[in-house]
Amino acid sequence: METVVNGVTLASPVTTADETARRNIDTIIEFFSLYLKDKARFYRLWVADAPEVVTPYATEDVKNCAVTVHSGWDAVRAFWDPIHDEMHGRFDWFIDEIIPGADPDTIVTRSHSDIDVRTGAYWGNKQLCYQGRYVQIFRFRDGKVASFEEYYDTAQLNAVYGG
Repeated sequence: METVVNGVTLASPVTTADETARRNIDTIIEFFSLYLKDKARFYRLWVADAPEVVTPYATEDVKNCAVTVHSGWDAVRAFWDPIHDEMHGRFDWFIDEIIPGADPDTIVTRSHSDIDVRTGAYWGNKQLCYQGRYVQIFRFRDGKVASFEEYYDTAQLNAVYGG
């Protein structure tokens, strides 16, 4: 049964007996709910030191995915700022499954998005419309996002963002 929490659609109930995992899952839902809405609050979800974004499938066609590991605040902001600052419109998230790890500070999500945004100069001043599919691995430290790792369809992103 689908439920909507803060604008994020959850396709199945979230079940875990571990309180740490439950709090981290709540942070993941908030993470997705803040896309294109509240960048300052989004960044407050992250650790104060040494945050990391990992995009293993680097591609030159998607400007903020040209490197595989974005380590430290300067690199993490260079990844997220263009999304928050230069995409305007709808960026809806649907979490299909949440998979808590044996370590409650590691949570895997299967998700998809429905995106219809107008972009700024960074992205080429164009309309982007697509439905993406993702697997994300969140790693937490003291209740904050320490690392966000994302796997996605690179051919689809190259077709939408490239050129």
